Amino acid sequence: MPPPNDSAQLVFKKSKVLVVDDHEVVRRGVVTLINEHAELEVSGDSSNEADAILAFRQNVPDVLLVDWSLKQRDSGGLIITLLREKPRLRVIVLSIHDELTHADLAMQAGAHGYIMKRDAGEKIVEGINSVLAGAFYLSDRALNSLSYGSLKRVSGNRVAHPNFENQKKAEGTEPFCNWAVSVVVPVYNSRETIEKLCKQLLRELAAVEQLQIILVDDGSTDGSEQICAQMRARYPSCVDFLQLSRNFGEHNALIAGIKHATGDYCVLMDDDLQNPPSEVKVLLREAALGFDLVYSRYRNRRHPLYRRLGSKLQNWTASLVLGKPPGLYLSSFKVFSSRVIKEVSRFNGPEPYLDALLLRATANISTVECLHEERGGGRSGYTWKKLLGLWLRLFVGFSIWPVRLAGLLSLLLYVRSAFTQNPPLANASEWAERATTLTLLVLIGEYVGRIHSLHNAPPQFVIKHRELRTPLDIARVQQEIEAAHRNETH
Repeated sequence: MPPPNDSAQLVFKKSKVLVVDDHEVVRRGVVTLINEHAELEVSGDSSNEADAILAFRQNVPDVLLVDWSLKQRDSGGLIITLLREKPRLRVIVLSIHDELTHADLAMQAGAHGYIMKRDAGEKIVEGINSVLAGAFYLSDRALNSLSYGSLKRVSGNRVAHPNFENQKKAEGTEPFCNWAVSVVVPVYNSRETIEKLCKQLLRELAAVEQLQIILVDDGSTDGSEQICAQMRARYPSCVDFLQLSRNFGEHNALIAGIKHATGDYCVLMDDDLQNPPSEVKVLLREAALGFDLVYSRYRNRRHPLYRRLGSKLQNWTASLVLGKPPGLYLSSFKVFSSRVIKEVSRFNGPEPYLDALLLRATANISTVECLHEERGGGRSGYTWKKLLGLWLRLFVGFSIWPVRLAGLLSLLLYVRSAFTQNPPLANASEWAERATTLTLLVLIGEYVGRIHSLHNAPPQFVIKHRELRTPLDIARVQQEIEAAHRNETH
């Protein structure tokens, strides 16, 4: 009897793939494509998370091929759940989204591949074989959107993309690439610009370790809060949304955002796209030189004349009452370090003036030239009345210079009247002295009123609705997955 043929008795083991996509036509097409390859088989297909978890447990796959958007919700939670059950599971994300953050979010959740649906076809099989071989498989779109943190995660592993090493080097050259950066944007009737602003920020700051965009709606009446909520839902790991109960003013809204900032550095910028998001990197590069506070100065200001005149008055007053360094322009576009964030967050007064708080916190200040563009849409919320109120907040609320000036003027007029012999001049001096005395009494009343207001403790801001980034710590999840992997290995 001839000996058995060992090769004939070998059973070829196929790699099992679980397909999850809520679009039935796409799902069926992917299933057919995979089953056409002898080395692969579909172990199950599902249209939602619950069915996917059940199919996974009934027939544990080697690869999870999952659509990033399942019923308008990203599949990051599903990926993390299944990786906890099987740390060796290889995950490929299919996506129709062009937004640059989705690939980065998928990689942070534990995915090993990311493929755009429009580029799919045979790339799906190529991607499956790549991740089964231990490599990461990234489409061009995904590679260009990875943050420095995601690039570090895949470093040391084989990446099935020829430009990966060049991309890694390019992303790693920025001095702020390992920072956590918070960007606070006060929002007031800016429905036309918020979505564009968020997308540009996400693209321009893809290199930072962790990005936090805090949108603070300051009582908008044009539906801006709806756009902010949409941005929060679309980018849950990057965007925080605070909706204030009424219009408290820009500086109060900024304080609300700063108190929620978690970054190593905090960027403040307007919501109207006059500060191009690309210029944030200019501020961060200057801060990387060791400065605690960096202000922008504009090459060509696009503000109307009354805004420019108001800014000149504010800056002159700040030099007088705050000791502002000469030549420093107090622009609304700036960045400051975490130690300054802590000092500013300690202020609980009802009428903050942010630049006064910043200048009190540090003298390690720099400026850098930045672009200033035309408004991207909408109308400015600043009026003469608001500018005057902001000036009074600075002049009276953060100094006693008004009382000193009025007292000095009153003394000078009194001395003049004492030595005036001409009766008409004497009468004029007397009336001037009375007017000055009256002004002094008004100023004292203003200070007493502010003390009374502070004693009654009116709110600095009231948050009507709060949507913060998911409390799920991506770093902690990765640690859990790695620990499970080690336990499985041993």
